[in-house]
Amino acid sequence: MRIMVPVRSAEGEESVVTTLKGAKLFALLDLGEGMRIENLEFVDNIDNIFFDYIVTPDKEDELDSAFELGARALLAMPGMDIEQIVEAMMFRELDEIA
Repeated sequence: MRIMVPVRSAEGEESVVTTLKGAKLFALLDLGEGMRIENLEFVDNIDNIFFDYIVTPDKEDELDSAFELGARALLAMPGMDIEQIVEAMMFRELDEIA
């Protein structure tokens, strides 16, 4: 499963989620069995990149382009870092944005 998380800076698993508008970078996570992070990379542009889920702290975020790609959106609490997001996904604690 591939997850896209908009972030302000590349700080590994400690990178904090932000809105698409506030993002300076995008963390792309490949999650394997047991929601383990198999790969984490940071990119400055998500054009032509496939992902299954996008995570945002704002349910009013501009998600149309992600939805057009067939991705689903999850709502994180503001201030959550990547490690906390993955843990919340493991326990199904993030709400889906329709």
